[in-house]
Amino acid sequence: MRVAVLGAGLMGSAAAERLASEGFSVIVWSRTRGKAESLAERLGVEAAPSVERALDEAEAAIAFLADDEALISVASQVNRADGLVFVDSSTVTPETASRVGEYLEGRGACYVEAPVLGGPRVVREGRLTVIAAGRGLCKRMAAPLLGALAARVVDAGEDPRVAQALKLAYNQVLISSLALLSEALATARSYGASLDLLESVFEGTALEGLAAKYLRRLAADEWPTSFRLELAAKDLDYARRAAWARGLAAPVTSAAAEVFKLAARWGLGDGDYSRVRFFIEGGGGAKSSQRPG
Repeated sequence: MRVAVLGAGLMGSAAAERLASEGFSVIVWSRTRGKAESLAERLGVEAAPSVERALDEAEAAIAFLADDEALISVASQVNRADGLVFVDSSTVTPETASRVGEYLEGRGACYVEAPVLGGPRVVREGRLTVIAAGRGLCKRMAAPLLGALAARVVDAGEDPRVAQALKLAYNQVLISSLALLSEALATARSYGASLDLLESVFEGTALEGLAAKYLRRLAADEWPTSFRLELAAKDLDYARRAAWARGLAAPVTSAAAEVFKLAARWGLGDGDYSRVRFFIEGGGGAKSSQRPG
């Protein structure tokens, strides 16, 4: 299968690498042409100068794009795509997912909304969880592509809005939890408790798994970026917007979104989202001397 990977960020690059290693014929495109060319050279695949060229001979496309604006921009460049399986694995608002799906279906594509759970390392290992929504035929046609990336596919029915609502719901809990864990870590340390002692408190509780995976990541002075903090802020903002669209206040999500947005403005946006700990330990930006770098 010839697959166009649209987007050469952390997730798109990892997906291109995984698909190439699994025997797919891969062509990559990015809004930043140099990123696509560098990735293509590293993987020994083709880089496309435009979305149209990327899709020209592809049987399927998978998009890992930053936000609503990026997905709409890419979709608007698709003229006719008869028979193309278009999989969107970006994190966008439910309304954008629906609008883009309708537009591409009208251009002849078979559209599948398929946001994912997991970072670049999980992509490379083929262990993603995918939340897939679309017509049954389209999901069946996308199965070989998704199967190469995922260990588990959750069928969310036909409405693309449901798939994105589920992804945003997951991120509401995960991203907000990192802010809370950062506050808990700061509080415990301020009273002289060690990280080991804090971890022992979480053992055997409902929060054991979360703490085991993220406490040391938060506590580390450095951590490689697998999910950019500014994108975490965007996801929380999209989650609260999705809630507001249904008449829900979402006060906790809104508060967490503001924390991450302020942390991004504080200079942490390109770092891993666990770097929110620096912002929280800095008194919410009040103690600028604690800003990294």
